Amino acid sequence: MSELKELITKAKQKNVKAMEELFNQFKPLLKSRARKYSRYGLEYEDVFQQAVLIFILAVYNYKEKPPTTFAGYMKKRIDWGLWVYYREYLKQQIEISSGLKIGD
Repeated sequence: MSELKELITKAKQKNVKAMEELFNQFKPLLKSRARKYSRYGLEYEDVFQQAVLIFILAVYNYKEKPPTTFAGYMKKRIDWGLWVYYREYLKQQIEISSGLKIGD
């Protein structure tokens, strides 16, 4: 079993050390995505925290299905999760500025 697969397996079993090591490997990706969305008006720290939450949930939900790699899966999950977070932010900004409640 590769080192990455082993880390993923242990992290899914709630091994904090393994999750931390996995997180440290993907931290540059999380930071770069947080920087990207912070350029659109979101606070960097808020976006980074959201990316971390998405990362943790994605680790637990990951199912190995070739040809998708863990890194590819993680990139897509982070991008999609932050895009949804950004859309919610925009919706909130529109509601605040217009005084209108946009559908629930």
